[in-house]
Amino acid sequence: MSTFPQKHIDIVGIGASTLDRFIVVDHYPTGREVQQVVSSTTDGGGPVATALAVAGKYGARTAMIDSIGDDMVGRHILDDFEKYNVNTEAIQVESGANSGVATILVKQSTGERAVFFERSTAKEPEFLATHKQLIEDAFILHINGRHRNLMRAAIDTAKEVGTIISLDGGAQRYDEDMKPITEDSHIVIVARDYAEKYTGTTNLEEACRIIHERGACIAGVTDGANGSYFVWPDGTAYRCKPFPQEAVVDTTGAGDSFHGAFLSKLSNVLHRVSAEVSMTNDELVSGSLGAIGLLKRCTHKDLEKAAIFASAVASLNTQGIGGRSPLPTLKSVQELIG
Repeated sequence: MSTFPQKHIDIVGIGASTLDRFIVVDHYPTGREVQQVVSSTTDGGGPVATALAVAGKYGARTAMIDSIGDDMVGRHILDDFEKYNVNTEAIQVESGANSGVATILVKQSTGERAVFFERSTAKEPEFLATHKQLIEDAFILHINGRHRNLMRAAIDTAKEVGTIISLDGGAQRYDEDMKPITEDSHIVIVARDYAEKYTGTTNLEEACRIIHERGACIAGVTDGANGSYFVWPDGTAYRCKPFPQEAVVDTTGAGDSFHGAFLSKLSNVLHRVSAEVSMTNDELVSGSLGAIGLLKRCTHKDLEKAAIFASAVASLNTQGIGGRSPLPTLKSVQELIG
């Protein structure tokens, strides 16, 4: 059994945990100039880290695997995880190392971003026995390509025991090394840019189909304000319509919040399906080997609800500055969904 305070972790994440500093400006500077800041804020960041924070906010039990420095930034990162109920016992804190920081200029009129990133000097975390145990006990392993050596070891463990592998394929994040990782993942939800590079087509419905045919149980492509496309485990296609807003304040974390919201709803479904299945089925009682089997038992209605919830959360998250601070309440999400 897990030695973590929570009896069961639904989602384990591997990725970079950062501190995001947001500066809202009237326009991007094109040369030397002095410009008054419209507003500014600080928020926890990192694609997988934010997805876990979102999932934690909406009730999933999550744990992050990463390495950070023992500086003030690192302490802020840990405090922010605690705020969103993310277990941090698997985060290695390296003495004398600097934690990752992103400075993000946000154009006030459009919500567009320009990101300046300072990479953490902490070493890539080693794959420990506690990490293996976390993955074996969890429903879902969520990754995005960071910490490649650690991630590959985690994928091998997940494949051995049947833990669901969820991939966040963000824009500008695809390279040839990600191809086998994508093919090893059971939930592949990627941005348009990633989908086009991975599949070779600009038709997003076709891209979803190709991702599914290459091994994903759930294949998804997000396209911002144009909505998202999915193919479910049985091959059924689904188009999730967007929830457009009159104005966008900041798009930071929209994709990350989509992933976190989708996985939070999915983990709820997996708990319910787990309780419903016959415990005489060896495949479903042999620990987390049942997670993939449970995923395949989810109904179209369950999966569609998860996608709709994710779309609504991502849309509302664009109404404030930061990837986590503007996250909506469940009541606000339900009111938007109607």
